[in-house]
Amino acid sequence: MWRDDRNHSLYPLFTFISFLLPFSLCLLLSPLALGLITEEELAHMKFPQDEWMSLMISGVKVGYSHTYTDIIRRNGEKFIRIRSEMRMRIRRMGTSLELSQTKESLLGMDLAPKHFISSISEPGQIRKTEGWIEGKRARVKLQLGGKTAEEEVELPDDVIFEEALGYHALKRGLKVGDKYRLNLFSMELLKPIPVEVNVLRRDKIDYQGKKIPVYVVSYKLEMMGGLENREWLDENGVTYRMEMMGLMGMKMELVKTDMKEALGEAGEIDVIIDTKLFPSGQPIYGHPNHLKALVTLKGGDIGKAFVPSQEQRIKLLGGNRAILEIDRSPVDESKSAQTPITSPEVAQFLKSTLYVQSDDPDIKRKAKEIIGDERNAWRAAKLICGWVYENIYDKSLKVGFGSAKNTLETLQGDCTEHTVLFTALARSVGIPTRICAGLVYQGDAFYYHFWPEVYIGRWVSMDPTLGEYQADATHIQLAGGQLESDTALEFGEGVLRTLNRLSIEVLEVKP
Repeated sequence: MWRDDRNHSLYPLFTFISFLLPFSLCLLLSPLALGLITEEELAHMKFPQDEWMSLMISGVKVGYSHTYTDIIRRNGEKFIRIRSEMRMRIRRMGTSLELSQTKESLLGMDLAPKHFISSISEPGQIRKTEGWIEGKRARVKLQLGGKTAEEEVELPDDVIFEEALGYHALKRGLKVGDKYRLNLFSMELLKPIPVEVNVLRRDKIDYQGKKIPVYVVSYKLEMMGGLENREWLDENGVTYRMEMMGLMGMKMELVKTDMKEALGEAGEIDVIIDTKLFPSGQPIYGHPNHLKALVTLKGGDIGKAFVPSQEQRIKLLGGNRAILEIDRSPVDESKSAQTPITSPEVAQFLKSTLYVQSDDPDIKRKAKEIIGDERNAWRAAKLICGWVYENIYDKSLKVGFGSAKNTLETLQGDCTEHTVLFTALARSVGIPTRICAGLVYQGDAFYYHFWPEVYIGRWVSMDPTLGEYQADATHIQLAGGQLESDTALEFGEGVLRTLNRLSIEVLEVKP
C-alpha cells in the first residue's frame, strides 16, 4: 500500500506539555505561600491574587498562563481556591494547532488536597477530569466524547496536591542547600509522583529594569527518566521565571509579565520540523525487514530507552551507546489463531478504555461489517488495517489525539487516530491489540509515530496509517506502557527520553 509521509504524531508533546505546564503553574504562588494561613493573616492580605506569565518554547512566545488565587467558604469551611488557565499554539508541518487547559483546585487551610477539576481542550475534543481526595484515597472521574471512566487511587501518607508544592518550599524558609522529598499527586497522571525539592542558590533576575534578588529552587520528578523544573522566586513567594528541563530537549519557560503582554501577539514553532531525526550511515530504501543501527543517547539511560522484544533487540556497548537490531518474521496465516482469542495472558489487551472504546456499539457494528464471517485473526486484522487506511481519507494533522469513536465519526486524523481506531475495531472482534509508540523512517528522516500490534498466536506489528499489513523494520518501539491507561500518557515516555537526544547510525539494511 501507499505510504503517506505527512502522518506523524506529536501527541506525546501535546500531552506532556499539558502535564508539565499545570505542574509549573502550581508553583506560581504569591505571598499566600508563606505557610499555614490563619484567619488573622488572611485579614492583612489582599485578595484575589493574579499571576500572568508568557509561555516560551525555544525562545519563541507561543502562549500564556494565568493563575488566580482566592479564599472561599463552602458549607461553613474555608478553602484556598486556585484557578489556572494555559493557552498555546504550535505548528505541525505547517498546520496550526491550539491547546488549552483550565483547572480549579481546592486546598484546605492546612494545605491538604480536597478537590480538583481539569479540562483539556484539543482540536476536536475536550477531556475533563474531576477528583475528590479523601484521606489516603483519590476518587477520579474522567470524561471524553460522552464516555466516562471512574477509578480510585491509593495515596501515601505524605501526598500533597501539585498546587501545594510551592507552599511547602516557602514554608521551610528557603535555605540554600535545603533538600527534601515529597509525594506529588498529579492531576494529569492520576497518581502520586515522588519529587525532590532542592534550594540551589541565591541569584538576581532582571524585571522591569530592576535587579530582583531571588532563590533558585529545583523540583525533580521521578518519572520518564527524570524531569526537572527550576523556579526563580523572591522571599515573598513571587515567581519571576520557571524553566522546564528535560522536556524532549526543547527549552520551555514561563516568564512573569502583565496581562497585556501575556495576552499579546505570539509566534509559532513547528514542532515536527524541530523534532525529526536524520540518520547517518547506510541509506534506507523501500520497506526493509531487517535494520541494524548504532544508537547513541545524549543524557539518560539508553538501556531504558527501547522496548526489548523477540523482534527488537538491544545490545549495550557501555556509556550511552548500543546496537539496535530489528527483524520482521513473515506471517504464516495458516498458523494464525481463530477469533475470538481468549487466552488469559492477552485478555488485558481486549479491554475498552476512554480512548479505545472497543465496547461501543458503533465500533462493534463497524468491525463486524468489515470482517464479515472471517475468523482467521490475521486475515481479519488485515481487513481492518486496510479499511482504516482507506477510509480515514482526511490524513489530517489538525487533531490532537482523537478517540476511536470520534475518529470513526469524523474519519480524519494522523497516526494516533489511525491507531486507536484500529485497536478498538480489532479488540471488539476478539483480536488482542496493543499500541506502540516510537519512530518510523519516511522519506528522509525518522519521525515520532504510533502503530498497533496484534496477537494472532504471536505479536505482529501493523501500520494502518501507512498502509502496511506488517510494519517494516524501520518501526523502532521506544519505552513506555504497553497497556494503555485512560489518560494514555504512558506512550510519551519514550519521546521524553529521546527527543533531540537520540542519534542513529544505520549499519545494515536488508529487504
